[in-house]
Amino acid sequence: MMNNTLNNLTLTSPTLSIVIPFFNKKVLTGKMIDSIIANKFTSWELLAIDDGSSQETLDYLKKYEVYDNIQIIHRNIEPKGAQTCRNIGLQKARGEYIVFFDSDDYITPTCLGTRVTEITRRPDLDFMVFPSATLVEDYFNADAKDYIFGYKVYKDDIKAFARRELPFIVWSNIYRTASIRRNSLEWDTNLLSLQDADFNLLAILKGLKYDYCKTKADYGYRIFYCNDSVSKRICSSEHFSSHIYASEKFFKYLRLHFGHKYDTAVFQGVLNLYNNIFTDGVDINYAKQMVECVKRYHKLYGTLLQIQIAITEVLGLFLSQKRARQIPMVPYLLTFIIRKKMTRMKIKPIM
Repeated sequence: MMNNTLNNLTLTSPTLSIVIPFFNKKVLTGKMIDSIIANKFTSWELLAIDDGSSQETLDYLKKYEVYDNIQIIHRNIEPKGAQTCRNIGLQKARGEYIVFFDSDDYITPTCLGTRVTEITRRPDLDFMVFPSATLVEDYFNADAKDYIFGYKVYKDDIKAFARRELPFIVWSNIYRTASIRRNSLEWDTNLLSLQDADFNLLAILKGLKYDYCKTKADYGYRIFYCNDSVSKRICSSEHFSSHIYASEKFFKYLRLHFGHKYDTAVFQGVLNLYNNIFTDGVDINYAKQMVECVKRYHKLYGTLLQIQIAITEVLGLFLSQKRARQIPMVPYLLTFIIRKKMTRMKIKPIM
C-alpha cells in the first residue's frame, strides 16, 4: 500500500527535486513512484514529465495527483524524448539538490535520505555518485556484476566515457541544482540515445567536482530481455545519425579541452558502437558515414576503420555476416573483453 502520510504535505521549498520522464509503461511507472513514496526521507518533489503517453496511462497515474509534492507535467515543447522532458524538469525544479531517475526502475527506501545526507556533508562537491544494482522481474540484485554502475573502478573516467564504457549513469548521481544551472548544463535534444554519457562528460569538462560514495546500492536498473528494451533501440537504424553526431561531438569537445590525448579512446568508443550496432550484419552506407566521421578528426584511425569494413565486405562473400564483422574486430574485441573482466573484479558491493 502507498504511504498516505505524504498526502496533503506542503513543501514550500523541498530539499530534493526528482525528475522522471515517462512514456506509457503505466504499471512500471507506478512501481517506481511507489518506491519513491516508500522512502523515509520526505522533503522532496517529484516532477513526472509525460512524453505523450496514452490516456489509459494518464488515467492510471492520476491516483498520484492526490500528493501535493507529486506533479504530472505534460511535455509542451519539441522534440519528443526523455532529454526534452528532463530539461523541462530541470527548469521547474525547486530543490537544492536534483536527481534524474528513469520511470521503469526502482529505488530503495533509504535512497533519497542517504543521497541528501552524503552530499550535504560534502559542500566542496557539485555532485556525488552512488552504486547501483539490477532489477530483474522485480528482484533487486545488489551483487550483480553486469549492468551496474557507480563504482570507482576506472583510473580515468573521461577515458571511460570516451570509450562508451560508463563509470556512472545520470540516475546514479545526485547533483546540486545551482551547479547545473550555473554551468548552463542541459540535455542535448539531438541525441536519441546515450544521453547520460553526454550529460555527465560535459559536466566533468565544465569543471563540476564529484566523488564516489561507498554505500549500499540504492538504485535498481531494470533489465529487460525483450525486443522493446532501450538497448535494442540504441542499435536500431533510427539511431544511426544520432551515433554519428555523438561521436563527432566527443571528438570535438575532448580535442578542445585536451588536444589529442583522448583520440584513441574516442576511436575505441566508435568501435564499441560499431560492434554493438551491427550485430545482424553491417550496413555499409552507415559504416562509411562512421569512417568519414573519424577521418575528419583522425585520418589514421579513419583509414583503419575503412580497412576493417573492406575486409568485412570481402569475408561476407564466404562467411556469415556476424563472423565477417567479428574477424577484423578481433584485436579490439579481445582488449575489450579483458578490460571488462578486470573492471568486474574491482566491483565490491556493500551487502
